[in-house]
Amino acid sequence: MRNYYLTWHKMIERAVNSWGKVSVNFKPRAIAIAGMGGSGCVGDYIEALASSKEGFDSPIIVVKSPSLPKYITSSDLVFAVSYSGDTTETIMAFKEALKRGVKVVTVTSGGMLEEYSKIHGVPIVKVSEGLVPRVALPEMLIGILGVLDSIDLTLASMDEVIRLTQFISEKSLDAVSEAKALANFIYKYSGSLTIATHIPLEVLAIRGKNELNENAKIPVKVEVAPEWAHNDIVGWENPFTMNWTAITIADPSNILGIRLVEFMESIYVKSGVKVWRLILKGSSLLEKLIYGSLVLGLASVELAELRGLNPLETKSIALYKKFLREITEEKPC
Repeated sequence: MRNYYLTWHKMIERAVNSWGKVSVNFKPRAIAIAGMGGSGCVGDYIEALASSKEGFDSPIIVVKSPSLPKYITSSDLVFAVSYSGDTTETIMAFKEALKRGVKVVTVTSGGMLEEYSKIHGVPIVKVSEGLVPRVALPEMLIGILGVLDSIDLTLASMDEVIRLTQFISEKSLDAVSEAKALANFIYKYSGSLTIATHIPLEVLAIRGKNELNENAKIPVKVEVAPEWAHNDIVGWENPFTMNWTAITIADPSNILGIRLVEFMESIYVKSGVKVWRLILKGSSLLEKLIYGSLVLGLASVELAELRGLNPLETKSIALYKKFLREITEEKPC
């Protein structure tokens, strides 16, 4: 599975080759991105980029549910993102969008979502087959960025994405080295784990949590400053156990963020928590998010191997998907 992460620069290249080939003929009032799990986190990344983009004026709504918010109308655009194309919740949201007359673009490698899209004439951003959703993040993300750029809702230009390809290729060895050290840190102390960061990096902490959940099979807590300082911080005053470790994530160009993370670390250390800090590399938020995702993804695979586990296997998710199909009785469009 490690090799999947180490081909991210090639995934980005493939997405660049399809840049702008899928488009829509209007500028939406708002953009909803519907998806679950490894596909759903793409919406989180788009939202983080949009929130930090000067002049970007279309709200981003992240939907991790089988139902769309009631305020989504035909004035809006929905991206239905399912790597496999068979995610029940995303298919249900896709169908709901069609019923409401909302314009939809699908992002998928195949499955029922591709089939339904062809039946209903829905544009498809087709991504590479044969992966698992969590490692297909760059191709799905860049695919959506290309569509947005084609309708003058640019979160990253094609040139910026081309530079991202070169950056990730150059930094892959750094990411491997840092991931191994991080995995060994987590394994050495084997405590309950929290990932702590500052805004606007919440998406990266959540992504890291998800990677460690799926690949390394451990539960993980996420804490984000400054909100952390209004609730989570008090929980460290008298926890049931002090057997905790913390990964902190910081953007070196964000002075306030660095200071917040330093304060978080001081609280953790005072409580006896072992701390590892991940400093993000890159010249743009997009580069920093992808670099951090690469380190955390590789670390989760390294940790799985240290624990003698198969990072690709997700038995509980398969059990849930079977249960969901049974209770929803999902039918073709």
